[in-house]
Amino acid sequence: MSLSPQITLLSDVSMQSRLFKDSLERGIEQEVDLISLEDFHTKAAQGVPSLGDYILIDYNYFDASNFEIYNNLRNESNVNGKEIVINCPKDVSSAQLFKWRNLVGVFYVEDEMNLLLKGMKKIMSDEMWLSRRVAQDYIEHFRSANVVTTSQVYANLTKREKEIMRLLGQGASNQQIADELFVSENTVKTHLHNIFKKINAKNRLQALLWANNNISLEERA
Repeated sequence: MSLSPQITLLSDVSMQSRLFKDSLERGIEQEVDLISLEDFHTKAAQGVPSLGDYILIDYNYFDASNFEIYNNLRNESNVNGKEIVINCPKDVSSAQLFKWRNLVGVFYVEDEMNLLLKGMKKIMSDEMWLSRRVAQDYIEHFRSANVVTTSQVYANLTKREKEIMRLLGQGASNQQIADELFVSENTVKTHLHNIFKKINAKNRLQALLWANNNISLEERA
């Protein structure tokens, strides 16, 4: 039996953040740990892990100073949790979001709780929750300035696996890939599982980065 993933809400500890934590816990039926940067700092100094597998980042809480503190603590503590930005302004530039190195989801200020819960369930099923614009910008952001030649590993993928990798690189969800290829979502998940094993990726984010470094632009078009 697999253990449930740990979820951390990194924010100021206030009435509002506690209410959000309670609503999120009820919606996903799982415990959420609310901590501040001060808590993170204290536990890191004691060598105690304090951040979960999924880290919800309150955008309003992270000014430049708090981000620097978090970034330093993250590096010192070897934090590898998937980062999810919440309370994000709709007009924020994609570049501002990419400072979160393990970004897998973005939720905006105006997003209703039911949408956030839907997105969290997708993320916890190893999908990403990014708008099409942010996903495309993400690809461009991490694309190497050098010309990338297609690796032999990609060349050895099946035709269907290559089609799925191409759509994945465009920011498509499992359901969107299934609709495009006229197959079931479970079939897509099975193909992705096989692809991840072949390219040694643990999740969609790693697969996306792998694609940018191992597949030529012509193959991705």
